[in-house]
Amino acid sequence: MRKEFAHIRRDPRLVGYVFGLPVVILLLFGAALHLKVEDLTVAVCDQDRTFLSMQVQDRLRRDGRLVVIEADSEAAIRRLLQNGNAHLGLLIPKGFSRRVADGEQTTFPLLVDGTMPTLAQAAIHGASVLTSEEATEELRFDDPDHPSEPDRKRPIKVDDVVLFNPELRDSDFFLPGTIGIIIMLVTLALSTGLVREKEEQTIEQLWATPMSRMALVAGKMIPYAMITAVDFVVAAGLARLVFALPFRGSLVSVSVLALAFILALLALGSLISALSERQLQAHFMNVFVFILSVLMSGFVFPVQAMPRWLQPLAWSLPMTYFVDGIRALTLKGVSASIVLGDFVALVAFTALFGGLSLALLRKQAA
Repeated sequence: MRKEFAHIRRDPRLVGYVFGLPVVILLLFGAALHLKVEDLTVAVCDQDRTFLSMQVQDRLRRDGRLVVIEADSEAAIRRLLQNGNAHLGLLIPKGFSRRVADGEQTTFPLLVDGTMPTLAQAAIHGASVLTSEEATEELRFDDPDHPSEPDRKRPIKVDDVVLFNPELRDSDFFLPGTIGIIIMLVTLALSTGLVREKEEQTIEQLWATPMSRMALVAGKMIPYAMITAVDFVVAAGLARLVFALPFRGSLVSVSVLALAFILALLALGSLISALSERQLQAHFMNVFVFILSVLMSGFVFPVQAMPRWLQPLAWSLPMTYFVDGIRALTLKGVSASIVLGDFVALVAFTALFGGLSLALLRKQAA
């Protein structure tokens, strides 16, 4: 026991991981993880253009949970939903004010982005303000001498149309991110091979070879990339065959996104190897990155539900961009140009992590 405690005491990094990791995770998750989304964007196409239709938009704005933006047509609403710039879209039909004056009911089509069931349900609930008692009273024009019957229909009826995931299946929401989790588990576990060389004191033999540092790191990482690529194909195939995960977009785009994600994780693994002296240290760092990626990337909890000051941390994780991109490609069927930012971010992570790891390895070799 004294021997083991002495080893732990002489490893300050390990002590920091053991005692710092629980504190950081608890504080971050206590502040960051929320299921309730405060700001939902609703795109409104007002075809009536009257005082009453403007009053409907004001009712949405006064709710406090909805951010209203204008759209020119239903097609524009669908584009905003597909690009992720809106969570739901409302169409105010022409003739709405006339029907209100005649005591008739008007059906408002409500288009909802169903890729994330939690957000979709929150959006549908937020739009219920249009059919509330208060909203109904605002749209009544009763003659005091001839009041309307108490059981008169409400002026507005909302017709929910869920896009991209009509049945709001949880599997369609989780499986694209689960593929990313599988890639991350395998890649981070394999890519810390340089730490093993350090621990076994064989790293000096590698430094003595005539290869460049980049060639050395590439030689260690390329086999892991090939193995992880096979895992991706297996996971994607099972998701399609067993759970009927829709791949509405280009399979080539999905594959290129997965490759970019694998390369970013390999670069991150090589950086962890450069920072660690022992495999146990690398293991703790892998666990920390993995937990952050699972819970702050949008895989489980919406990034929009996190406090604004913590959202930059979520967007500093490669997993966030992979989850965002693969859901758009598989569920929405968008083109690669729509998720170009996710591709660029993953390439940037690869360059950043790879450059830092090479610089550290050169310093250690010197």
